[in-house]
Order: sequence, then C-alpha cells, then structure tokens
Amino acid sequence: MKKGILLFWPSFIIAILATGVFFSIFDPAELSLHGKILFNDKLSAYSVFFLVSWAFGALNTSIVLLLEKNARELNGFTPPPVVIPEDDAAQP
Repeated sequence: MKKGILLFWPSFIIAILATGVFFSIFDPAELSLHGKILFNDKLSAYSVFFLVSWAFGALNTSIVLLLEKNARELNGFTPPPVVIPEDDAAQP
C-alpha cells in the first residue's frame, strides 16, 4: 500500500501540473494531426491528456523507486565483505 501511495500520488501531482501548463498554452479545440481535429470536445482532450501524463508520471516515479533500492532488495544478493589480510611481517 505504501509503495502504491509513493507511486501514484507524485505522478498525480505531476499530471495536474502538466495538464494545467499544457492547456494554458494550447487550446484543445485547435489540436490537430495531419489536418484532422483530434478531439470533438474539450473535456475529452483534458481527460486523455491528464491520463496519459499520469501514466508517464507513474512510469517516471516507478523508475525512481526502482533505482533507490539497494542490492539486497533488488536481487537478493549481498556481496561478501572485503577482508584485508593482516601483514605479519609489518608488525614488530
């Protein structure tokens, strides 16, 4: 549950900010691809862009959560400790 909150809450905030910034610059009624209008109404444009940006934010946050793990959590392997041999000839 905690990982889900850590994953979806920051990506939700990212999606809100991205949607607000994008649609303050571009009008959804004017978005077109090869001369065809992408969305019939503004609400569908807002919804689709919000969900897509939320998915990209979740992907970004999941990569960050993956990279924060240590070696034992990631693959169940702990490297053996480094043992420095004592040099008997150096001691008086």
